Amino acid sequence: MPGEASAEPVNVDATRMTPNTPQRVSRQMQMSASASFSFSGPLPPPEVLAKYNDVIPNGAERIMKMAEGQQSHRQGLEKTVVEGNVKSERRGQWMGLFISTIVIGAGTYLAATGHQTTGGLLVSVNVVALAGVFVYGKHQQRQELEGKKEQFKRK
Repeated sequence: MPGEASAEPVNVDATRMTPNTPQRVSRQMQMSASASFSFSGPLPPPEVLAKYNDVIPNGAERIMKMAEGQQSHRQGLEKTVVEGNVKSERRGQWMGLFISTIVIGAGTYLAATGHQTTGGLLVSVNVVALAGVFVYGKHQQRQELEGKKEQFKRK
């Protein structure tokens, strides 16, 4: 009969409810929430770092010492690598000078003893090789510099 209330539950689509829809509609909602937290770098943010003191006595200080130790270790390794590269380059330059001096001396000796063609060829090849090494080294330096510029631009 019109106007009578029904005792049966009413299923109504909540998206189609209007201000005239009866208030006896029951709805169940389930909500869930999740949160995530991340950081990058050697140290956590100060808020998180301070919470370590609640879990571990002097936890924040221990983490700071660990990060400082890791930084010192990394800097020591980098210093060793750079010094090794410099020594290697210097040794190569001295060896090149020594070998070139011997080759030029031998070419000069050959030219002075009547073998001008052989002596001249030996000295010429030596000079061309030295120039080639110099040009190749400069080319490599330019390529490395350009590569570093590109990496810096990407960051």
